[in-house]
Amino acid sequence: MRINQRTDSSRLSIGGFTIAEAMVSTAVITVGMAAVMLLNSAHLRFVKSTRQSNAATLVLQERVEQMRLGNWRNMTNATFLRDTVLATQPKSATPLDRYAEKITITAYPDESAAQKLIVTRSADGSRTTLVSGAGLTTQRLAKIELEANWVGSDGRARKRAVDTVLSNGGISRMNLPGFGSAGGATTTTTTTTTGGTGGTTGTGGTGGTGGTGGTTTGGTGTGNGRGNVGGQSGKG
Repeated sequence: MRINQRTDSSRLSIGGFTIAEAMVSTAVITVGMAAVMLLNSAHLRFVKSTRQSNAATLVLQERVEQMRLGNWRNMTNATFLRDTVLATQPKSATPLDRYAEKITITAYPDESAAQKLIVTRSADGSRTTLVSGAGLTTQRLAKIELEANWVGSDGRARKRAVDTVLSNGGISRMNLPGFGSAGGATTTTTTTTTGGTGGTTGTGGTGGTGGTGGTTTGGTGTGNGRGNVGGQSGKG
């Protein structure tokens, strides 16, 4: 007599689980771990991207301060901007990959009043004047655009820019709306008239004997016109 025996693998168990159940559990765990690792990688890229954005903001703030502290002739001079302002890379740009800069200055509010000025600094440190900005020095106001460019953690080109207005007096009408008549503020003029030798009297007052009293417009009549002519004092 011959007895055939067949073993059903689905009936075998490991730790109380069948082989099929164990394989499904392993697959679910593997997928879960992969998802966690992918999410962690995305979070790391987001953190790095945020850090780069903050660094670019600090770079622009540093450049704005350099432009604000400079005098008008230098800030409208392409050679000075290229060889002095862009001569060194800001320390805040350290986290930025392949960092490059661009400074554009135009006449304000009429851009056609003078030639545009454009200077750049490349990622390798080379600096170039694209447009010289002829005629900008004679203007009263200029708009400055500072641009920061770098390559993000995901390999994409990124850019951050800021605009500001600079005046040849160091203070623009936008920054300080009321600064004298040039800034649009109302001015008040006070005129004072001084009396003659005989003293000063208010309206209706009479100078001393032999003396001629001066008159102050808008006086209250309380002047003291005590002149001194011929050794005698006048009366008010």
